[in-house]
Amino acid sequence: MKQVTARLILLTASLLSVGSASAQTGVSGSLGLVIYPSAGQAADQQSKDEGECFSWARQSTGVDPADPLAGVSAQPASGGGPSSGAVAGAGAVGGAARGALLGEIADEDAGEWAAAGAVVGAMRGARRAEQAKAQQQAQAQAQTEAKKAERMDLFKNAFEACMQGRNYTVR
Repeated sequence: MKQVTARLILLTASLLSVGSASAQTGVSGSLGLVIYPSAGQAADQQSKDEGECFSWARQSTGVDPADPLAGVSAQPASGGGPSSGAVAGAGAVGGAARGALLGEIADEDAGEWAAAGAVVGAMRGARRAEQAKAQQQAQAQAQTEAKKAERMDLFKNAFEACMQGRNYTVR
């Protein structure tokens, strides 16, 4: 599948570069790069060079721009925190204790107050657990995006080095 994707990218680059020089986007355009043929290379030569540099960069870095995280082991989530059930349970216990204390102070049935406090405490605990889980997921997503950007930068640097080695100016 990855070879098919790479071939499609190369074919697309070849087809796009056949037109005028100003209309060229090719592989470099898909990477957000601008390539200038410093030695007056023809459009078909530039397309060929871009395809070869794309393959070389992919092989030398191990990064596939179609899936930059392929082959990278996923970092385990830091699930070191308590489960939402445990947090809700702790909230229930704390709420029950506070409810019983309020019932005693109000000189009413402490058991009813404890039960009400347990419900409120469990709900607060569950909400806190869900907020913590959402925060962990957001952090994991941010780490994944940072790793993806890092790997794409590695690929782009290799691609640029290859093109510069073939007398192209890359920006």
